[in-house]
Amino acid sequence: ALEGRNYCMSWLTPLGFLGLVSIIVLILIYIIKPNFQNKIISSTFVWKLSLKYKKKRLPLNKLRNVILFLCQVLVLTLATVIIAQPFLNMLTPDINDKVIIIDASASMLTTTGGTTRFESAIESVKKEATEYWEKEEEGKLTVILAKDTASYVVQQAGVESKNKAFEALNALVDKTNGIACTYGSADIKGAIKLAEEITAFNHNVEVSMFTDTNYIDAGSIKVNKVGDVNDWNAAILDARAVMDENYVRFEIDVACYGKDRSVKLYCDIIGINDTEERLSLAVDVRCDGDETKKVVFGKVLEDREEIVIAEEISVYSYDYAYIRIDEKDSYDYDNSFYLYGGAKQSLRIQYVSEKPNNFFSSALMVLRDQLKYRWDVELTQVGPEGEAETEGFDLYIYEHKMPSKLPTDGAVLMVNPDKAPNGAGFTLGALDGYANETPLAPGEANPVTNGITAENITVTRYKPITNADGYTTLLTNQRGAPVFIAKNEADVKIAVLSLDLHYSNLPVMLEYPLMMYNLIEYFIPSTVTQYVFETGESITLGSRSEELHVTGPFVDAVITEFPAVLDLNNPGIYTVTQTPISNKEVVENFYVRIPASESNINAQLDVLENPHFLTDDGISALDLLFYIAIALVAFLFIEWWLHTREQY
Repeated sequence: ALEGRNYCMSWLTPLGFLGLVSIIVLILIYIIKPNFQNKIISSTFVWKLSLKYKKKRLPLNKLRNVILFLCQVLVLTLATVIIAQPFLNMLTPDINDKVIIIDASASMLTTTGGTTRFESAIESVKKEATEYWEKEEEGKLTVILAKDTASYVVQQAGVESKNKAFEALNALVDKTNGIACTYGSADIKGAIKLAEEITAFNHNVEVSMFTDTNYIDAGSIKVNKVGDVNDWNAAILDARAVMDENYVRFEIDVACYGKDRSVKLYCDIIGINDTEERLSLAVDVRCDGDETKKVVFGKVLEDREEIVIAEEISVYSYDYAYIRIDEKDSYDYDNSFYLYGGAKQSLRIQYVSEKPNNFFSSALMVLRDQLKYRWDVELTQVGPEGEAETEGFDLYIYEHKMPSKLPTDGAVLMVNPDKAPNGAGFTLGALDGYANETPLAPGEANPVTNGITAENITVTRYKPITNADGYTTLLTNQRGAPVFIAKNEADVKIAVLSLDLHYSNLPVMLEYPLMMYNLIEYFIPSTVTQYVFETGESITLGSRSEELHVTGPFVDAVITEFPAVLDLNNPGIYTVTQTPISNKEVVENFYVRIPASESNINAQLDVLENPHFLTDDGISALDLLFYIAIALVAFLFIEWWLHTREQY
């Protein structure tokens, strides 16, 4: 932005140069400063020898004094310059530079006659650039693209770079690679900041913007409105599935922009109540004045102005809901909406004990309540008379009596085991304990012990675990012997707690339900916990297998490191597939929509933020005080150092 500028120094307070009188005062001080005088004294060998060494140092002393004097003069000079307040004038030439900002928000994908607003904007920019260079042959053109983040397309290009500039503009609408328009909101503020890199140092800059947004006050920016007056859009702005009194109510926000009319809204609910049943609903919605209408399918508990389907629907679970508007409007990206997550996945837990422990039953009931919004927790308890299953569960809990062979299709928790099952990969020591309750000690850091203070847990009886190769030690006794270990691999998920809960305070501590919750999250983490996103957001994915396969619009990825963060830049349906230890494939879906604000294809805003423009006849003041102050401090430091050397 500073190329082609002329510079000259000016002073805001010229009278400050009276401070140079201080240099004359400094010289007078040196002149009247008393000096040592030569005197004749009796000489001795030691005195002569001392004088000999002093004479050798005399040239160095003189040089130091000269440098010290120069430093003092420079300090006074710089202080005087600061008082005079210097600044650097940057005189801009008579050439008018130009900055063009292109709005690349999702609403610019509105189509008229098969051409998007974004494509029309690019053609208009090329036309304006041609006219500009014909008028200003030495002018510099800058084009800024305002996507989700702003960036330069063309920067300070002269007429000689016209072909390259047009190539860069044409690449933005090259459909073979996809046009360079975001599906989110435009970073207009970022584009203004980039424009300011030109306008802040050049008085003769014209800034224009191509956008479909109306601004009541655009300031100094010339706004070029793109789009056809006949453009209109029927939009599904948002949709929600609300659980109320064990039944689902579907709430949908609908609006029309650019035209007042009635639209037909459809809602297909698939997989109702754990069956293959499908329910298709429809309603006419009258939208006027760009106002949002809320449509409700289901039971409404209070009298409001929503549109409600007359027939009552009884839906307590569903696979997904497909919501759509069948209208030939100018914008297609908000005519449909998908709601997933209507049927929670099952989490099957089997608790096996010869003497069922009320502590476990209570903890598992608390756990079910904690996880009810993500899992449909099924608890199965097997007592001494029952027969335990060896497959079909996600988590197996064995207390005291261990099976001869461990299940392989789920995670296993062993509590107070009487023996180490075959192939478990650890051995148990003899029963040991303390005369009094003794606190445990922490082992290795692990998600299972997050929020757990080992010292709060006390024991009197336990079995030390030995030879636990491949396991992580989570808790130990005071002698360092492991009492809580875990292994989390693709085909082996085992945790062992070698405490008798009747000889420990763990069951009455908050650490107990937290430990159980952490174990579930560690062995069986949720993959998708939210089912509707906006473009530009990201999702954090956990996994119950070694890898996740994620597919979606322009996405086909295999993820092997977790937790994984996936950026969601394109609207549509995303599918996450995994094969956990049970070898039963698990498929989950979620939906990404465009921001609701982008559906208003004729949006109007009050004020357009402007970059800083020079207004003082093409002169910009670049403050130099900071740099002069650095030099002043440097010379003060040198003077101080020279004074310290006078002692030697």
